[in-house]
Amino acid sequence: MFAADCQLLRNQWEIDMTQSSINEAKTDYDAVRKALSSWGKQNADPETLLDHLLSVQEAQEEMNAGDNPALLRAATSQVLEEAIKDLEKQNVRSAKVLKLRFVNKRAIQEVAHAMNFSTHQISRMQRDGIEQLVEILQGREQDIKRGRAESLESLLPPPTFTCLFGVDALCESLMTHLTALGPPWVVALVGMGGLGKTAVANFITRQLIQQLTFTHILWIKAAPPHSMNGQSASPSLTYEKIVHEMLTHLFPGATVPLGLTEREVKVRHALKSQMYLVVIDNLEAAEDTSFLLNHLQDLANPSKFILTTRTRAAKQAAVLDVPLDELGFADSAALMRHHAAESGVTAVAEATDEDLEKIYLQTGGNPFAIKIVVNLLDVLPLNRLLDGLTRNHPGEVMKMYKHIFWQTWQTLSENGRKLLQSMPLALEPADVDYLLTISGLSEGEIWPAIEELRQRSLLEVEGGLHEKRYGIHRLTDTFLRTEIIHFPL
Repeated sequence: MFAADCQLLRNQWEIDMTQSSINEAKTDYDAVRKALSSWGKQNADPETLLDHLLSVQEAQEEMNAGDNPALLRAATSQVLEEAIKDLEKQNVRSAKVLKLRFVNKRAIQEVAHAMNFSTHQISRMQRDGIEQLVEILQGREQDIKRGRAESLESLLPPPTFTCLFGVDALCESLMTHLTALGPPWVVALVGMGGLGKTAVANFITRQLIQQLTFTHILWIKAAPPHSMNGQSASPSLTYEKIVHEMLTHLFPGATVPLGLTEREVKVRHALKSQMYLVVIDNLEAAEDTSFLLNHLQDLANPSKFILTTRTRAAKQAAVLDVPLDELGFADSAALMRHHAAESGVTAVAEATDEDLEKIYLQTGGNPFAIKIVVNLLDVLPLNRLLDGLTRNHPGEVMKMYKHIFWQTWQTLSENGRKLLQSMPLALEPADVDYLLTISGLSEGEIWPAIEELRQRSLLEVEGGLHEKRYGIHRLTDTFLRTEIIHFPL
């Protein structure tokens, strides 16, 4: 996806939603007319309840309406009554007509006589009133949707991208599969580190949130496959940790059952009762992925799962494997220029397509590697940079990464190195107080070091206005453990 087309999917979605709103307006006029005509009735005819509206659904929940016909009708009447009050502020006459006609059940001739208008004029006021009522109800729907979307987005890690490249067709396909009411229940984004699996999952989840396809979102980051003592967790233990994470997200503050079976029962009941989207990010070990897939089928439907994993598991029913490949040259070049502009690496502005192709031929189309190389062009001339890279065949990919990381390491200040080599001690993104502790840097030293690593794409920053947390990519972690501090993997 080129920079100019970054919002293509979002723009298309907005066009579709606009057309959908036009079609809904035609339908909603009849639906609101029927609901008004049923005011005061004790039945719960679905065609007259407006229960497709989120405002009505919320009113039903507040009243604990359940299947009670009287309460279901009361919820609809409450929403209509509040909308008519808003209408009074815009159109007093039409609001009065609607009250007399539908709340007081007055015939149109009576209303015409009482208001000193012709029946034709009253019919027109009634029609205008219902049309404005539809607009008011639709406005409330948009407010509710916007509020829900903001609430759901707050549960996601902040995006580490401003633009995605080369994945437009893939994202469209994912949206189709994930918005389908049936299988696949599990979508696995598969690819080596640095290809942007997490970025794609984040982008797609945000698109689904805007459509309110799912009522709830869970984002779970799988624990690193290794601990500080070098021991790897068993697949069953990884699964238990993920179930525990799901449970604490689903029932915050509740007492967690001791047994795995009890935990599974509670998680299964929640995921079967409502449509959740559960994202499990950063699976690495093939055994973990296979074990997890064998158990997720029992938890899914109607809820769905997105997994990001480095390994492709054996084919399973209702599981869709979606491989992420390296970018082609055109998308890689677009990413280089885009990232350089964002990072202030002015040297890339002078680069020809031939220059960028030389980088591409050496590094391939791995977005993470491309970003690091682009940042190096701020301190190294192109020829010197290319001399340090090798990419003879696919088997040399990890060797190529080591060259990139070594070149970057050599450009760092002493404090930048101190901070970076301490980062594997933080098994998950940490705040600056923790970084001060593990790095041994002072308050005055750490902020320039943080900015230096961020500019080199070696430090990932997440959080909002009042809090920031800092972490490193798994490839960076691997380089530090194997090449710098020799921690066990």
